[in-house]
Amino acid sequence: MKHVVLALLAFAALACSQEQPAVTGTVDTREPIRVSYVGAPELPVHAKADDQSEVIATYQNGEAMSVLSEKGDWVEVRSGDGSGWAHKTDLTTAEAKRSAEENPEPKFRIMPLPVSAPGAHGEVYIEADVNTDGDVTATRLISNSTGSTALAAQNENALKSAKFYPIIVRNERRAFKYYHRVSY
Repeated sequence: MKHVVLALLAFAALACSQEQPAVTGTVDTREPIRVSYVGAPELPVHAKADDQSEVIATYQNGEAMSVLSEKGDWVEVRSGDGSGWAHKTDLTTAEAKRSAEENPEPKFRIMPLPVSAPGAHGEVYIEADVNTDGDVTATRLISNSTGSTALAAQNENALKSAKFYPIIVRNERRAFKYYHRVSY
């Protein structure tokens, strides 16, 4: 009986010490049908071709994407070791990417709140410094033909609360100046 117990303990110890093979995910090795570039400020990649599905990755403007297949308004793109789905209209060509880098166009992530002044007439023109994260760091009043300094200050404060998508040129974020004109 003693030998049986020792044999069982030895067998149990041996069974526990054997390494289990690591479980690895499958890597998508399909060849892309084309390479496109993110043309939107940000590109969410979904688990399925459905806006309600989980976002598995997000890419920035100008990043290259390998397109694996198309399905209606969606494209399947390589993401990490696997793939996901993005809106076809959010991708662009290399030529359009170059053009956008030569003449970058600022886009608001959060618009400045409108400042209403029903009796005001004229224009407020403001220059804003925007950092590489899209935050407005400073503003300067260029002109104010409304005659109201309070209205100009309200528009400057509204612009300071705005947020831009970063401008990316050759895969680097760039600070920029933005010119904001409000007509009354």
